[in-house]
Amino acid sequence: GAFDAHLGAVGSGIKPGVLVKIIGTSTCDMMVWPLEKDLPDIPGLCGIVPESILPGFFGLEAGQSAVGDIFNWFVNQIQPGGQTNGSHETLTKQAGRLKPGQSGLLGLDWHYGNRTVLVDQRLTGLLVGMTLATKPAEIYRALIESTAFGARVIVERFEQYGLKVNRIIN
Repeated sequence: GAFDAHLGAVGSGIKPGVLVKIIGTSTCDMMVWPLEKDLPDIPGLCGIVPESILPGFFGLEAGQSAVGDIFNWFVNQIQPGGQTNGSHETLTKQAGRLKPGQSGLLGLDWHYGNRTVLVDQRLTGLLVGMTLATKPAEIYRALIESTAFGARVIVERFEQYGLKVNRIIN
């Protein structure tokens, strides 16, 4: 038996230097490290477990508590512009026309807390900089940017402790 995300990492070809991100309602970010090599204690990871992903390797587990759930909340609960104009497809196209940070909005993807690196499920999401002129696509873009920033923090944590990320597989 194994966790679904761990099997996804195996199927994706996880090996040292490869970060596999299984992305859905949340993310499970995984790397492996040989058991025979010294491994630093990396604070803020969900787990460092011998052979949890591959035999002969430590499984290093991190992730984001909410990703797909954030976008579904926005489209299904806020419903910007009605069902047609507020679809994922429409908002993705409109958000793609914006430059990074163009709207001035800043968000944090802590809608279900922070799994990695702060490890605090009591934290909450954040979106600042809105005005009455803020458009739905600008909010959607800020939510995309906030989840991308959360993903970057995870990569930086691995690298800060000597685990070089040479490739990312989503």
